[in-house]
Amino acid sequence: MVNNGKDIRSIINNPEARQFLKELLGDEGLDVIQVMSGSGIVDEEIAERTGLKLNLVRKILYKLYDHRLASYIRTKDPEIGWYIYTWSLDLSRVFEIIQARKRKILEELNKRLEFEQNHVFFCCKMDDAKVPFDIASKNDFKCPQCGCIMDYMDNQQSIMSLQHEIGRLEREIQHVRQHVPHV
Repeated sequence: MVNNGKDIRSIINNPEARQFLKELLGDEGLDVIQVMSGSGIVDEEIAERTGLKLNLVRKILYKLYDHRLASYIRTKDPEIGWYIYTWSLDLSRVFEIIQARKRKILEELNKRLEFEQNHVFFCCKMDDAKVPFDIASKNDFKCPQCGCIMDYMDNQQSIMSLQHEIGRLEREIQHVRQHVPHV
């Protein structure tokens, strides 16, 4: 479990992890994470220490919880009968989540590459509509959007671009596998 301040700082200082957390939680989420650098803090204390509204802090905490990056213990206050949620941070899954996202993007890019490689395309010069041969032929090679005549489109540049992006992503995934901090 990653919950001490040093481990959290090392993850937050990793550019890729920081970018992921920022996309997931926003700048305020990074503030919340820094305040949680230990385990066992209540949402009201986080709000007080960050200066953020309590509902925003709770929203951030639940996003962390949804991604299994935080957990809580619920106890009942015997005096007032309300539940108190004591939160703990566990960022050990951050790199696992980043890898899973990259693998999903890689899968989509491979599907797109296969589609590009297995189809002939026609393009409208008026509105840049790009359609596969079967759709173009059904429309008598007229653009389905504007009705203009469509021309053959060489998609080699698209294929090369996808291959380049797939290679880059595969290298990133391999690099992270080899260099991910074991937290």
